[in-house]
Amino acid sequence: MCEMQDDTLSGTLSSVDVATKENLENLVKVGEKLLKKPVSRVDLGTGVFTPVDKMTNEEALIKYISAQVYIL
Repeated sequence: MCEMQDDTLSGTLSSVDVATKENLENLVKVGEKLLKKPVSRVDLGTGVFTPVDKMTNEEALIKYISAQVYIL
């Protein structure tokens, strides 16, 4: 499974009820930045995200999708 989270969203960015053009454009920007961040996991003891690989989320997503396509 491949999942990405951003726990820094606030205001209208964190609401699923605000579908204005401005908010949707801002969400795209957040997603693009998230793809450039390193792959990380949450340390369950501290709740802090820690990098687990030198790979970015974008690279990991491409790798994951490629593996799924190969399986099909």
